[in-house]
Amino acid sequence: MQAYIDIYKNKEVTFKYRSRDYVYSLSHGLFSSAEIDSGSRFLLKVFSNYIDECIKNKKPLPYKILDAGSGIGVLGICTAGALYDVLTDIDGCEPGSTMLRMQDRDELAHIFSYYNALKNNIPKDIFSAHTEPLLAGDKNSSFDIILSNIPAKAGLPVLEDFVKRSANLLSENGRAFIVVVNPLSDFFESRINKNAALLVCEKGPGHTIFVYKRDKEKSGKTLPVISKENFFIDCPAYIRNINEFEIEKIIYNMDTVHGAAGFDNPGSDTLAAAKLINRLKEKIFIEKKTLDILVWSEDQGHFAAWLFAYIKNDGLYIKNHGLTIKNDTRFILAGRNILGLVMAKHNCEKQNPTTANKTQIISAADIYLDKECLLEKCKNNGFNLIAYFPEPVPGTEVPGTKRIEASWESFEALLEPGGIVIFAMTSSQAETFDRKKTNAFMRLGDIKRKGFRACMYRKKE
Repeated sequence: MQAYIDIYKNKEVTFKYRSRDYVYSLSHGLFSSAEIDSGSRFLLKVFSNYIDECIKNKKPLPYKILDAGSGIGVLGICTAGALYDVLTDIDGCEPGSTMLRMQDRDELAHIFSYYNALKNNIPKDIFSAHTEPLLAGDKNSSFDIILSNIPAKAGLPVLEDFVKRSANLLSENGRAFIVVVNPLSDFFESRINKNAALLVCEKGPGHTIFVYKRDKEKSGKTLPVISKENFFIDCPAYIRNINEFEIEKIIYNMDTVHGAAGFDNPGSDTLAAAKLINRLKEKIFIEKKTLDILVWSEDQGHFAAWLFAYIKNDGLYIKNHGLTIKNDTRFILAGRNILGLVMAKHNCEKQNPTTANKTQIISAADIYLDKECLLEKCKNNGFNLIAYFPEPVPGTEVPGTKRIEASWESFEALLEPGGIVIFAMTSSQAETFDRKKTNAFMRLGDIKRKGFRACMYRKKE
């Protein structure tokens, strides 16, 4: 875990909350990379008042906490630390009963949340961190406190569903504390009044805090608990579009969701990579016993689904080109965003349901640090083809080696001799990436499209 922090940590900041000093590692790759954001500070202030009110009026203090969309873990860690300290000081209370679940769709957030909890002396046996959608959990999930600095870009259907589900997940005396940007305050107030019992609405300069509890008369039937494997079935509010797309005269079908890139159209990086694949197909799809493909991407599977459609009939025939591949085709889909990965798998399988068991997903934060895990999934000596669409994170380095050089080391380790890597990114990033390639690779070609560039290389035999 420390290696991920060393690479992706931007800075450390101190934060004092209810007499306890906290130190948080921040990341350029996650929300609020320069400081603890004002919305989170505002929410924690309101929560502190709630603790004081409970103590003053001798009300039961909460034990079970859910930090929904944890980021680096500030909300969950501060509230768990505060409750643990308060319960320790009250006779008859058991601070060890405090339980904190932190969840985020981003694998990097999962890592930072867990690391920051340990760093701030939250006992290891009272917290857990998960890569999963908002409000995912176990079948019997019930929480005394649900906290969220709700992501405004999640999509209005998802935000409305969040209100309904969070109210249903609260215990009898439970409370949800959410902070929203002021332009969304009217939307949330109306949805909370419709689906829950609004207790507090406190507006600040840029944010509004809402506190609400379950209202049995409004909540209606209990909604299914979301699982990360089937969130788009458990939670149809995530679904944005069901569309047919065409790239390079190949038609593929996609179900797209809020919460991952590419919900309306494939990006220019995908279009450039597909065009390059089609142009250089004879150099890629040569006869092989198996075809093992790794696609690393943060969107919801446009390139993978297109490639799945391009490779037809269980990998035996490349559509329109008569190039044979013997036996089998396996896809490994990897990246940080679990929503994108689950949808990418689903969308690959839509192209050919008979190959459903040939597609696997791996939630991973970094191709360099996770290369051993990725290689284990390849049944042969390495991947035949790697398609790499990284999310740029400024300033990230592996100790002793630059980030780009480390990626080339990963390609070398993951590819079989003669294997192909294709990457697509902005033209300026691709130029730097191209300059840093190692002697183990020979360049096959490149193509540009609307500010993006795709490049292809073969690993030398």
